[in-house]
Amino acid sequence: MKSKVVVDALKSAVGIRQRCLYCCDSRSADVDHFIPIGIDFTKAFKWANFIWVCPECNRRKGKRFPLDSTGAPLIIDPTRVDPWDHLILDTATGYLAPRFLDDDFDSMGEATLDVLSCINFESVTEGRKRVIRRYYEAIDRILESSDSSALFASLAREVREDEYGVSGWFALREGATEEKFLQLRKDSPHCWRKFVRLALQN
Repeated sequence: MKSKVVVDALKSAVGIRQRCLYCCDSRSADVDHFIPIGIDFTKAFKWANFIWVCPECNRRKGKRFPLDSTGAPLIIDPTRVDPWDHLILDTATGYLAPRFLDDDFDSMGEATLDVLSCINFESVTEGRKRVIRRYYEAIDRILESSDSSALFASLAREVREDEYGVSGWFALREGATEEKFLQLRKDSPHCWRKFVRLALQN
């Protein structure tokens, strides 16, 4: 489906750089039916079933749509579910992995990374690493300055330009316990609070 009205509306929802809602790396150019038409044709023209994605993710997902024992989707719908509920980020490698819950891996995280394996292609993990490095550099500048408020603008810019959604990992998830972010919270609590507020809006 590529109705101009639908495409224009989806484009307007993802920002000027048009990043894929699955991998966050490539330029979107396809409309994905989150629930494939082959599984439920009644969703073919449902607005809530459309996701603006890149051709690589659209091709890989295709008709692959694993379900759990109750019939619920196992692939993460990024328009409804916070991916960090199901995935963890290795900030040293930029690699995403399923969370480990109790005695097993998170089934949604596992299924999503299996179907959309391109999320962990080297080109994508390198992009995440680049964003992470920029966060570290911005925080270093704040911590080394006697006027941290004046330098917060560079950290705020990193949040605004964070196409991979990494800010949520550092502000609200395990990333908040990394040394640099703990130091930011301790030495510059006002900058930390502003960072969390921006991450929540991102």
